[in-house]
Amino acid sequence: MRSASTARSLRLAAGAATVAGLVCVTAAAPAVAVTGQAEPGAELVFGQSAPIGGVRPGDTATVSFSVKNKGAGPASRVALFLDGSQGLSFSQKYSNCVYEETPAQDEGPAQVNAVCDIEQTLEPGVVYVPEKPLGVTLLDRALYERLSLTIQPDAATFPDGTQHGGGADPVLRLVPQEPPADPGATYGYERLDVGITARNTADFALSGANVTGKAGDTVSAEVAFANKGPAWVANDVGSPIGVFDVGIPAGTTVTTAPEFCSPAGPGGGAPKKAADASVYRCTTPYNYADEDSRRSYPFRLRIDKVVANATGKVAFVKGEHRWGTLPFDTNPANNTAAVVVNASGEGPGTGGGTESPGGGTQGGGTQGSGTQGGSTQSPGTGHPGTQDDALADTGSDSALLIGGTAAAGLLVAGGFLLVSQRRPGRSSAR
Repeated sequence: MRSASTARSLRLAAGAATVAGLVCVTAAAPAVAVTGQAEPGAELVFGQSAPIGGVRPGDTATVSFSVKNKGAGPASRVALFLDGSQGLSFSQKYSNCVYEETPAQDEGPAQVNAVCDIEQTLEPGVVYVPEKPLGVTLLDRALYERLSLTIQPDAATFPDGTQHGGGADPVLRLVPQEPPADPGATYGYERLDVGITARNTADFALSGANVTGKAGDTVSAEVAFANKGPAWVANDVGSPIGVFDVGIPAGTTVTTAPEFCSPAGPGGGAPKKAADASVYRCTTPYNYADEDSRRSYPFRLRIDKVVANATGKVAFVKGEHRWGTLPFDTNPANNTAAVVVNASGEGPGTGGGTESPGGGTQGGGTQGSGTQGGSTQSPGTGHPGTQDDALADTGSDSALLIGGTAAAGLLVAGGFLLVSQRRPGRSSAR
């Protein structure tokens, strides 16, 4: 579990100060009466902000936002929280902000975070914008990125002695919007997620195995998934980003299946008996995959009958995400592989290990290809790639993997904008 970081501690301090003082009334909850509180409260909410696209790794994207005080009283001091996905870095640092890089953990990817102490009064009924748009730089790994903003009014965010970004840096300020905002504009989001889509690709790859053995042997066949980059990829829902089927070669039975693989029947559902399964459906463990990452899926197969060139196809299938296929992957050549048992012309012990019925390895190790990298683990918009139909070309099953939540968001002009009306808080899954 993550230790209490500076930014996290400041966020908690802000929330505690808000509860102790004025209550922040948001679109997610009605005003709450607090005993002994006579002063009217401030209510800070964001307006909609368009997604950003067409940028490339190395570019700087400018993020504009607007916030309105819909409450009856002023906000005398404001805490602005910025949470960026791991393909971003802050191109401009401000002297009234504290910055932090959060490593990947709790099944969530890494982040870049900032907490900004804006010591100015935001008056009721006024729409404010940053004096200059926020700037974020897209890293080489960038693809589907996101900058999330939350704001707290009247919170003593920075205890005395807290180190800010640096005295030589400019100050992040909010100024009244000019010209004034459209009176009919929607302001009601206490958290704003702005999608930033880079013109980049990620190469998802599968590798199989070639094993041999005689009837009664148990062989180990390793299948592998890899993201060869250059970009990391995150799903737009909580489901795994990579989904693929592993065909079980004729004449064999799975005795031990790897984690994240389940027997599948026609259409992707569960078979009546696991032992009868001719296909296993496998997924990545998380809803994102880092670049240069690889995960192996070792199957143990009992050879019930020797069948020359017994082959099981390994291929991606449609996943539970908005794209369905892999539009960011422009290299479909490695999107399929095979598990082959007793290929013609090969003698026992070639290409894979066998186990006797009583256990114990009798031959060499498993074979599998793929790029080695960090741990397999990746929000945004479908890259206008050319491989939207690549999976259909493989002839793989197009059934969805598992039921999941629908993508919560507003899809706009090739980008996406997620808006939430929950109280501010960090989600462990990105």
